[in-house]
Amino acid sequence: MNIDYEIKLNQDNDWNMKKHHFHENYEILLSLTNSGSIFLENTVYNIKRGTLILIKNTSLHRTMVDKKNLYKRYIIHFPESTLSEISSKKSDLLSKFCGDDICIQLSEKQLNKTILIIEKITSKEPEKFGSDILKDIAFVQLLIIISNFFNNNTNKNSTSNFKFNKVYPIIKYIEKNIEGDLSLDSISDNFYISKYHLCRIFKESTGFTLREYIINTRILKSCTFLRKGCNVQSSGELAGFNNNSHFIRTFSKLKGISPGQYMKKYK
Repeated sequence: MNIDYEIKLNQDNDWNMKKHHFHENYEILLSLTNSGSIFLENTVYNIKRGTLILIKNTSLHRTMVDKKNLYKRYIIHFPESTLSEISSKKSDLLSKFCGDDICIQLSEKQLNKTILIIEKITSKEPEKFGSDILKDIAFVQLLIIISNFFNNNTNKNSTSNFKFNKVYPIIKYIEKNIEGDLSLDSISDNFYISKYHLCRIFKESTGFTLREYIINTRILKSCTFLRKGCNVQSSGELAGFNNNSHFIRTFSKLKGISPGQYMKKYK
């Protein structure tokens, strides 16, 4: 069995996700403090002690933290191949995790149970014979327990406010018209809102500037086409990039590899 995963305990007194954030691995975030909110795909979620979030390997997200509070959380990363490796015919973890992003609120009992397992995996005690296998077994146990939490917990943790409610139709409009004209002028004209007000409420509600959100949504869309086998130019055009050179430069900057290299990874 080849299990690839990483678990980190991060804590910051003054933390800010300065950049957009998406990655090829699945991510599970378990917050240990009341710390603000996270914009994930087209929803804003509160981050409280016990908030458990599953973030798909293609999801764009950004955390907006209350800088007055300590932000302490466990971050768990693992590739899709790990889910395939540890799944069985009766227990297909891949199917459990490949759906929508999920955010739930754990009870204190559920939280403490989860922390105990994570501490087994991240223990710094001297390595003994078989300790690596036991940690891998604990990691599998962790994913199974988390999967059951997601299936059984109906305590969703989304938040709603006037500003985000006003931005939500704009987000849906961008998704629907990703190939078309998404200039600031066209969006503000479509929603009968001033460009200044549009930019301000979008940034306040999502943590992204409007331009950041559009570019990154287009890059994520292009990734979908590249994984399906579309060539580089077609993938860029279908995602709304009119200039192939600009698409390649933007993709390479945000993903760290060229779209051609990305496509080869999934062939």
